[in-house]
Amino acid sequence: MSSNVGTSSVELFGEFRMSIHGRPVTNWRAGRSRALVQYLLVHRGRPVSRDTLREALWPHLPPSAGATSVKAAVHGARRALCGTADRPAPVQICSVDGGYLLRADQLWIDVAAFDRRVRAATAAVAAGDHGGAAGHFRRALAIYRGPLLPNQDADWVVTEREWLRTQALHALRFLSDQALGVNDLWTAIRWNRRALDVDPYDPAAFAVLADCHRRLGLDAQARRWDDLAANRLAEV
Repeated sequence: MSSNVGTSSVELFGEFRMSIHGRPVTNWRAGRSRALVQYLLVHRGRPVSRDTLREALWPHLPPSAGATSVKAAVHGARRALCGTADRPAPVQICSVDGGYLLRADQLWIDVAAFDRRVRAATAAVAAGDHGGAAGHFRRALAIYRGPLLPNQDADWVVTEREWLRTQALHALRFLSDQALGVNDLWTAIRWNRRALDVDPYDPAAFAVLADCHRRLGLDAQARRWDDLAANRLAEV
């Protein structure tokens, strides 16, 4: 976790963890409340209708049962996230017309921090500040500990997971290209090894790894990367 994280934080990359005022939140109601909070965290700051929640979280249930599940999950989530009289919770689920809105201005959220860094890097590239962009991309990658909620397979999770993976790979490609531009082959190798951690089937990463090893005179190792790429990509 980032050293800048305060006592109230959420991690959605890799294993889900949430702490309020330094204390882990564990009293979720049968998983329903946790799933709802995770959805609202990813869609933070935007009103989400009850129907959208029902369709995203409980698509297999009839509409009436799904609506009941949403209400029960909201109730359980509010209980799990409640603070104390002297220390209000930094996250609230507010009722809005036809749905709910999660307010979490005082809560550090890894996905939100990652998004801010990627946006800052994109703005720096547009301004011609490639050094600044590289710094933002490196900080974004330090936050990206792994895929979003890897143990879940709901459609909404898969969609968000792949988008975040794409952004991480874009950051890695930028840093790799920057290293190659100054002939820093070992740094390029490091970034592309990380790219294969993010996407084990990334053909561009395999190609750069093989090429860098050839340029370093490590032909046998370059052939091994080529063989590994051929075998792995044949699985796709």
